[in-house]
Amino acid sequence: MSFAELLVTQRRISDLDKMLELVQWDRFRYRLKKLLDRSPEGRPAYDELAMFRVMILQNLYNLSDRQMEEMLYDRLSFRRFCGFGLEENLPDATTILRFRSLLQGQSEKLLQLVNEELAEKGISWAGGSIVDATVIESGCATPPGGEQSPTDSEAGWTRKRGRYTYGYKAHISTTKNGLIRKSQATSADIHDSLVFGQLLDGSETKVYADKAYSSKKHRKLLQDHGIKDGILHKKPKGKEMQEFLKSLNKINGRIRSTIERTFAHLKTIFGYREARYKGWAKNQVQLDLLSISYNLKRSLRLVAG
Repeated sequence: MSFAELLVTQRRISDLDKMLELVQWDRFRYRLKKLLDRSPEGRPAYDELAMFRVMILQNLYNLSDRQMEEMLYDRLSFRRFCGFGLEENLPDATTILRFRSLLQGQSEKLLQLVNEELAEKGISWAGGSIVDATVIESGCATPPGGEQSPTDSEAGWTRKRGRYTYGYKAHISTTKNGLIRKSQATSADIHDSLVFGQLLDGSETKVYADKAYSSKKHRKLLQDHGIKDGILHKKPKGKEMQEFLKSLNKINGRIRSTIERTFAHLKTIFGYREARYKGWAKNQVQLDLLSISYNLKRSLRLVAG
């Protein structure tokens, strides 16, 4: 037995090993080939499933393309997760970048497929959804106030708590247990409420959201689809809010606030405080891949619990 084989037989079961057992990965190979063969750039040189797993590792550990290349050579656990053999050639940083580019316009479908796989594993997606957004700073040098950056012209300005930020917004909907149902990236100047309908998938029994989403249009949308309304109510102009609405806000607010834990994890553990890429399309792919990686990691805890 070689030293490498001895290491494999004596190693402990890691979260990456558990993740390999969490979903039926072979299903992704077929779907990835079907999705990516439509690209005019053609198929990547490496196995599509292996490269998809590279994307997951990159987001789980907040690695740049160059760092991801180095870690594939450095860590046996990374090779094993991706399915690369000990003697096999490994993708370099340029190959990783090109593969991620192929996912533009397709990453939302991959998030949906992962979520369907997790549901088959027994993870519950039933019940209510929580909708919210968070600001992600652009990675470029901040332009003078009100101007657009020539290097990241698709980002935008927003003001929150008296602070102006140039960047993007990550809009997500989650389950009560924190799993991400859908995600949408926009420039930071897009108001949260404009993305509300895009974050619903029709399976929700109730939707929770903060006061920024409070409008007759959104409440009617929920009513028309038979979805219970958990959007917090605004205080009427020049009037006191009715006591029952205050009580309702407290009840729904406690549930709504759980989405903050998901955002906190994305920002503090996954390093998603600043956009790694420039332009809306690339940031949408990153947000979807982050959502996939987060859901896989979160599901390990839910299955164990």
